[in-house]
Amino acid sequence: MEFHERLLMLRRKKGVTQQEAADALGISRPTYGGYESGKRHPQRNAMYQKIADYFGISVDELLPAPKEPAAASAAKPSGHAVIAHHLAGELAGLFAGGQLSDQDKEAVMRSLERAYWLSHPDEKPPQ
Repeated sequence: MEFHERLLMLRRKKGVTQQEAADALGISRPTYGGYESGKRHPQRNAMYQKIADYFGISVDELLPAPKEPAAASAAKPSGHAVIAHHLAGELAGLFAGGQLSDQDKEAVMRSLERAYWLSHPDEKPPQ
């Protein structure tokens, strides 16, 4: 199940409107609606965590499981690794059929880099 499908299911299960969920998360109703329709995704890791907290689940439960190759490690990825994987998957679709400005591309890369370093706390980013 994709992120937007899971979000819709969780909201309906909680019995709240998009407006009520958006208000609780501190975002606009159109932004929240974009998340549910799959047209938008949270731009910050903190929003994924806020959404997960609101619905009483973990980030791992909120996001779709990463598709691992057969030889992949059996270790379960951290929440940050799942977020990075999800962002990378969404970007593949965007670049296949859409355009990003240079400024947006830089912002996406900074977000992916932050997600990477958060998922590798034992390593230090280059200075």
